[in-house]
Amino acid sequence: YRINWLKARARRNRWKEEVSLVRHEMLWTCLWFEHHKNMWEKRALQSSEPGKEAYAKKQMGLWSDFAKKARLMFLGKQVDCA
Repeated sequence: YRINWLKARARRNRWKEEVSLVRHEMLWTCLWFEHHKNMWEKRALQSSEPGKEAYAKKQMGLWSDFAKKARLMFLGKQVDCA
């Protein structure tokens, strides 16, 4: 009986750790997308050529969409991606 209890407790502790890691990964994902959006925004502002500026703005929109979709998907999952 004691062995089963110890195994169950260890299993519960592993799941608690896994839940914590997944929540952090969701937050890190939002932050990673925001970082890339900001990076491309800087590149768009620093660009002197219209083609490079257009490409940077396109990339900025892409990463911004990723961030918005991630926020929507993680909404209600006890993660603050704001």
